[in-house]
Amino acid sequence: MSIKDTLIEKLEKQKDYWDKQIERLQVQLEEKQAKAESEKAAKELKAKTLEQINELREKAASAREQMDEVRKSGEDRLKEVRGRIEDWINRHS
Repeated sequence: MSIKDTLIEKLEKQKDYWDKQIERLQVQLEEKQAKAESEKAAKELKAKTLEQINELREKAASAREQMDEVRKSGEDRLKEVRGRIEDWINRHS
């Protein structure tokens, strides 16, 4: 497997993980809102969960941008891009 393929695969896996977390949070939010004892508690829960979801969406969007950069990079830039992307993955996983 080439460096480019390896980087794209790593980014895809991380993005997929965040996408699954978003789905899980959305399901949990619906369940918790149904059980919330007051409207205020439900609103607070929703705001907190939406903040988490938005953070994950930003990370997933950034992963897609990173994948685009890898796809567009020539072999001469891949070593430079590889180090930066692997650092990025480690900081965000």
